[in-house]
Amino acid sequence: MKRLLAFLCCTIIISASAQQKTNTFHIVDQDTKIGIPASSVAIVRARLAINTEKEGAFSIPGNLAAMRDTVIICAQNYNMLKIQLHQLDGMDTIPLKRMGFEPVTLKIDTGKDFLINDFDRRGVAYYSGLNTETAAFEYLQLAQQFDLPKSGAILKSVQINRLAFYVDYSSQGNYTSMEYTKFRIRIYDIDPGTGGPGRDLASEIIEAKSGDSKQIKINTDAFQILIPGKTFFVAIEWLRDFHNMGYVNVFDHKLQAAVQQINYRPAIGISPVKGKKLNMWALNFRHQWKPYTYFSPDWTDLAIKAIVFQ
Repeated sequence: MKRLLAFLCCTIIISASAQQKTNTFHIVDQDTKIGIPASSVAIVRARLAINTEKEGAFSIPGNLAAMRDTVIICAQNYNMLKIQLHQLDGMDTIPLKRMGFEPVTLKIDTGKDFLINDFDRRGVAYYSGLNTETAAFEYLQLAQQFDLPKSGAILKSVQINRLAFYVDYSSQGNYTSMEYTKFRIRIYDIDPGTGGPGRDLASEIIEAKSGDSKQIKINTDAFQILIPGKTFFVAIEWLRDFHNMGYVNVFDHKLQAAVQQINYRPAIGISPVKGKKLNMWALNFRHQWKPYTYFSPDWTDLAIKAIVFQ
């Protein structure tokens, strides 16, 4: 925790100096008062975000009473909290109210397993989640949209292709070390208003860890995830904490020198198969889902496969 607080003090720059106090908060369940781990804390205008650790703690340095920015705090299956920074002054505990999870009622008597969004993993050459030479990667989640031939299915497993090696762009893009990471998988129904990700279809947290493989397979059988309609989404939620943090060295043309930029693992592959429509969505710091157009019009899908029973 000391290293996490030190990291936050260095990276969250909100008119703070080393002599100003550090404001520490704990995000807890409103009813149980237990800390909510890996809650997402995003400071909107500053374009900064972090995840809490096991006890639900995070820290912001400086005089909160003088700050004019918005904080959005989210956790899976909890109501989102949107609050002004100055309103946190004097607080030390932030309660979140758990949502009433609405289970999907679905009966599938017969069917078979089939694979959606298939591609040759050897063709994956591009990755999302890394800063570029011209822009930072400023999204909290990326989601792949899946369309089914008919309504109603059971999600059996998810397979994700990711960048397994650290890339040093200041050294002609050389792979220098293995990338070990952990992240969360979110499964969403479609939002009828936006056409993007809507409510959670998983009642439990699904956390994935990587070894030294480019492919990560998550068996979702035990979570009994039912898909009510013809469309659903599989999203990667980055855990933006000290232990999951990495750096990308990029060449700054203005400075004519290599500079370090913070990234959070993993970098998610882009499918080499071009589809008929864009199926990638991104969750920004305002917690708005938008079509992810960075690779358009060349590529349309993330390198994420799913097996469903239908």
